[in-house]
Amino acid sequence: MKLKYTAAIICTLAMLTSCERLFMDEVPDESPVSVFEQTWQFADREYSFFRMKGIDWDSVHAVFEPRISNNMTEEALFDELGNMLYLLRDGHVNLHSPFNRSRNWSWYLHYPSNFDYNLLERSYFKTEEQFTGPFVLYDFGDVGYIYYGSFSNNISNQNLNYVADKFANHKGLIIDMRDNGGGSLSNVYKLASMLVEKETEVGYTRMKNGPEHDNFTQLEAVKATPDEDVHFYNRKVVLLTNRLSYSATNYFAVCAKALPNVTLIGDSTGGGGGAPSFTELSNGWQLRVSSTQLFTIDHQNAEKGVAPDIRIDLKAEDKDRGVDTILEAALAHLRN
Repeated sequence: MKLKYTAAIICTLAMLTSCERLFMDEVPDESPVSVFEQTWQFADREYSFFRMKGIDWDSVHAVFEPRISNNMTEEALFDELGNMLYLLRDGHVNLHSPFNRSRNWSWYLHYPSNFDYNLLERSYFKTEEQFTGPFVLYDFGDVGYIYYGSFSNNISNQNLNYVADKFANHKGLIIDMRDNGGGSLSNVYKLASMLVEKETEVGYTRMKNGPEHDNFTQLEAVKATPDEDVHFYNRKVVLLTNRLSYSATNYFAVCAKALPNVTLIGDSTGGGGGAPSFTELSNGWQLRVSSTQLFTIDHQNAEKGVAPDIRIDLKAEDKDRGVDTILEAALAHLRN
């Protein structure tokens, strides 16, 4: 009996050890070659726009692999990985290290800025603006105006109700989101709740769900939903955008584009329709890539931006004389 009992313990320990090997992933080393492979593989598995952008990721691997060696410095490795990720042409793709953050800002740097807050402050507000929560408010008398600079700044029901009530009898409301680089989607839905009287389908989204580049979930409807505690704004609305209107602002533009009482004026948004997935590489660096896709109500992929209904630039000659061309077009649109 004692021998059988001892044998049973040995077998059990052997099984536990075997199971431990079976379920524990091998921890990758921190060598540059390993970190390169981790970076490439995570993007290969999680990034959602290879097909749409026509990127041959295997060819990218073939180009960059010979440049990586285990005796290179951290800075040199970071630069090579950043150059590789740059080819994804995506502002949501970033590599974070203690000494730098990789980025691709070509989606807005190659376009006119179309915005100058200093111009608004000096030529329009003239110290008469209000600061209501995250909003800068100005009353043109017949048209209301709010500037919202970041979806990272939380919006309350009280903020929205004050805006809806203050401008309830005006000809309309201008929501200026130029240079709003994004933030929280919860604030997107919060602001949209003021603009709809009933639940409204405004777009679609899907996410990566497998290792292949075309592995996605089915399209899921994006809906703007009213809030019983938020007053409905039933006048016309103009949304001002430029190329630096990105990420969550791009998401809001998709929602607004689907609403019959909203007109987009200015430049196309910068895009950023993919919500990021994150990982930590074995050397402690943080990596994120876009892993979802966003579509407009007419099934256009919003990754490259949302086109305005009325395309107009901030003209240099207007700016020189204290006039915001895009804002003036919004005022004219609502007054007419």
